[in-house]
Amino acid sequence: MYIVGMIRNNFKLSKAIVYAPLAGISDSPSRKLAVRFGADMTVSELISSEGIIRNSKKTLELAGFDNSERPIGLQLFGANPDSMAEAARILSSLNPDFIDLNFGCPARKVVGKNGGSSVLRNLKLFKEIVNQVINAVDLPVTVKMRSGWDSRNLTYMEAGKIAEDCGAAAVTLHSRTRAQGFTGKADWSQIAQLKNELTIPVIGNGDIKNVTDVKLMFDQTGCDGVMLGRVSIGNPWIFRRIKEYLKSGNIPPEPSFRERINLALEHFDMTLDEFGIPRAIYKMRSRFAWYLKGMPEASIIRARINRSRSVEEIKEIILGYSLDLRNNTAYQEAPGGTTCIQRN
Repeated sequence: MYIVGMIRNNFKLSKAIVYAPLAGISDSPSRKLAVRFGADMTVSELISSEGIIRNSKKTLELAGFDNSERPIGLQLFGANPDSMAEAARILSSLNPDFIDLNFGCPARKVVGKNGGSSVLRNLKLFKEIVNQVINAVDLPVTVKMRSGWDSRNLTYMEAGKIAEDCGAAAVTLHSRTRAQGFTGKADWSQIAQLKNELTIPVIGNGDIKNVTDVKLMFDQTGCDGVMLGRVSIGNPWIFRRIKEYLKSGNIPPEPSFRERINLALEHFDMTLDEFGIPRAIYKMRSRFAWYLKGMPEASIIRARINRSRSVEEIKEIILGYSLDLRNNTAYQEAPGGTTCIQRN
């Protein structure tokens, strides 16, 4: 369950659990928490190659990290091979552990610029980008992609072989097409097929909804790592729980209400330190919603947080809510830690 090697041409994984790149979510504080709770590897939010070569301050901020987030990859997107190569050279000076190339993002603002999963419609361009970036840096280069543009254009196998032939260190496959977005069901058989054809590590991605899904993906696909993102939002404990389940076969309990509230407040403080006011307040609103998901009267607390404009008020709301939960005998947590029971 650990990364056992990460140098160029020797990127070895063994049942690694990887924190996915999530736009607007997988920032530095979130990556630090993911590693603390057991993620074997993290990847940055997607970074525009054009923004990097134009020295955009906002884009460069996305590439910031510290050693507590390692092993970390910085993820680039773009459709110009020269720009991607130059951006990779610039990012390599920050000394990440690897460079990851995004050919999977389905967002319109990315696809509209011919980046992300749009490149999968032009495998000649795909090859040029991968080849130029690999030749530009002295770091492992990995590829993250979708299975194709749509169900009639499944290019994952050809793209995977191209990436390997160019010298990519690993391939991550989100086994949905761009047309699917995040709907429908991920086809894990595609991950298994790609693993059978490639000699470099293959990381599976898509439809990881709970602790047991990770073992299912390993068992069904033979992949070298599993990447998870959305299921970990407001739930960094899942990395530790996955590790424990893979080791013992027992599903560890969910975090208690108190643990969730305490970590939400710590995450808030980390985000304040990283981004300051008001950015941290805006960024954390959706995170609080995830931390409180399923808790008693969470919708009321979320609404109050969203109306608040000050750090002090937000903390007062959350601490008051925590106190109410402890003092209110109408609620009792079940052994799993998250079930609310009404006493009559």
